[in-house]
Amino acid sequence: MKRTRTAAIALVAAASLALSACGSDDSPKGDKPVDLGSVTLTVGDQKGVALEPLLRAAGQLDNVPYKIEFSNFTSGPPLVEAASAGGIDLGQVGNTPPIFGLAAKANIKIVGALSATAKGDAILVGKDSTIASVADLKDKRVAVAKGTSANANLLLNLKRAGLTVSDIAPVYLQPGDGYTALTRGDVQAWAVWDPYTALAEQEEGAKLIATAEQASNAFNFWVASADTLDDRGKVAAIKDFLRRYAEATAWSAKNIDAWSTEYAELTQISAAASKVTLTRSIKRPIPLTEAVIASEQELADAFTEAKAIPGKVEFADAVDEQFHG
Repeated sequence: MKRTRTAAIALVAAASLALSACGSDDSPKGDKPVDLGSVTLTVGDQKGVALEPLLRAAGQLDNVPYKIEFSNFTSGPPLVEAASAGGIDLGQVGNTPPIFGLAAKANIKIVGALSATAKGDAILVGKDSTIASVADLKDKRVAVAKGTSANANLLLNLKRAGLTVSDIAPVYLQPGDGYTALTRGDVQAWAVWDPYTALAEQEEGAKLIATAEQASNAFNFWVASADTLDDRGKVAAIKDFLRRYAEATAWSAKNIDAWSTEYAELTQISAAASKVTLTRSIKRPIPLTEAVIASEQELADAFTEAKAIPGKVEFADAVDEQFHG
């Protein structure tokens, strides 16, 4: 597990707020009400997700009746590993990290889903590159973070072009290293997601040759440690946290200019890259429907077919439905 930054937020609310946050639904008949004041929720974050900055900008970190600790990760796979090991309680990842985690028998549950456009999940080449399509990637070096949504985008776009991963030379790098490799010419293409896509476009003139829009689904997921869900206090806190996130995303959609400026400052990226990212890659909570689960199963099966994961993953088996209310 790799953590780049940990920020603890200790916010105490009045007793009445704590009780309202628990709710009768979280306290089965005969059980004592949950004391959220004694709960600490550890949440995994990423630069491209920016949970803490969004919640803070939207005012959703005010009057929280439990303690929240955020930990930053470079991408989804190490975040899933942390959840499996009990290092964090909850985190938001793309469509692929849960699949790789479940294939590795990770001790996780899927507790929520989000939709996005997939426009910022792209395959990029340098501004002077003669590569014009995915078919042109044959025998080329392509950077990608293994087990991420970019991995799925690359796999499925290669399939659409009549190629497989064995037809290219994949170079497995985390986003920061992938950016450097593309700009230095160490690789000929890079599969990645926003805000890294927007940064490469805005700062280096990188060109998009494909996106995930026609190749892969654009779902993101909330992943929780399975052990966390045995704790009534943390279950109540997760329900409250997901509600706060939903309200924060609604706020961001209505205040895109303010949020874009805030996001640029807090994530230390350019204002232009921030605006591009937040207008094309905003995520919205959606129900974990049978259609969403079926789409993820198709993606998991594609990785199994490509022998990129061991065995077959049954995505539905990892879904916890108690957070759908």
